[in-house]
Amino acid sequence: MAEGLTVTRMGYGAMQLAGPHVFGPPADRAAAVAVLREVVALGITHIDTSDYYGPYVTNQIIKQALHPYPDDLHLVTKVGARRDAEGNWLQALAPDQLRQAVYDNLDHLGLDVLDVVNLRVGGLGSPEPGSVAEPFSVLAQLQQEG
Repeated sequence: MAEGLTVTRMGYGAMQLAGPHVFGPPADRAAAVAVLREVVALGITHIDTSDYYGPYVTNQIIKQALHPYPDDLHLVTKVGARRDAEGNWLQALAPDQLRQAVYDNLDHLGLDVLDVVNLRVGGLGSPEPGSVAEPFSVLAQLQQEG
């Protein structure tokens, strides 16, 4: 986490705000917006999200519901995957993919800086083979760039 970042022990995972199977828009966008506003009203100070939920849908709903964001709200996103046109989950760990994912998250959330970026490696079944050194070095470089 960012140095000095304080969040509530419980956060809200926004994955299910998108449509079925985390793909496409929700059946009731107004209800999704209401859920997010209630989460913040209840004192939750961090929301877990990603631009590959939907794709793009969840971050757009978060922005619609909460932007401009309260000072104590921290959005935690993740990169390292993407969705194809059929909704399949695909790995996206190449440096250009990671860099673009960070910029897409910033844009869709309406932010200049992300407090926390998690790296998703592998699928639901087992970890992917190989080193995470290169993907983490890309994220570290982006952090240094601000």
